[in-house]
Amino acid sequence: MTGSQRQRLLYAMTVVVAEKGYLATTVADVTSRAGVSRKTFYALFADKEECFIAAAEASRELTIKCLKASFAQSSEQSLAPVATLRASIRAYLRLVAEEPEFAKAFFLETASAGGRAREHQDACRSWFAESMRVWRTRLPEYRRVPHANYLAAADATHEALCRCLRQGSIDEVPSLEDAVLHICFALLGVADPMEDEPEHA
Repeated sequence: MTGSQRQRLLYAMTVVVAEKGYLATTVADVTSRAGVSRKTFYALFADKEECFIAAAEASRELTIKCLKASFAQSSEQSLAPVATLRASIRAYLRLVAEEPEFAKAFFLETASAGGRAREHQDACRSWFAESMRVWRTRLPEYRRVPHANYLAAADATHEALCRCLRQGSIDEVPSLEDAVLHICFALLGVADPMEDEPEHA
């Protein structure tokens, strides 16, 4: 039962923060949405921040699981490196677009939640950057790229998503696919095959 209550609280935290923003969210808001008593909340979490961080960690695990599954599927299909990257970016953007509460809460509100929450977000970006590094080593024309470039690719991707969310255009997130690919190619020193594609009329 405790596990079920904890999951309800994490989900409620995500939804309420997406609706009201982190600073305006109260423990009462979360417990009311989750249908869980205040006593139970404090038996599971020290405070609002700890609950938000736990929810952020759960979202990070979901994101990483999604990307790992995409990489694994691409490997099974023996896709070329660029096709593998495109498929993974597409899966990631689709996940964000299909989970608007998750996206708004953890892309836009983490900064308001403080340093510990930002550390979790940074960990997710670091995982993304490391995945890009591993992907880059598999290219035939591999050459060393500064670690800062991988982090910059992760940061730029994050900011592109945040811009869509701030504008209330979450439905447009999947359309960022080519832009994110351009970001990765440019920062990782990869020849961009899309530059050779004819422009659409």
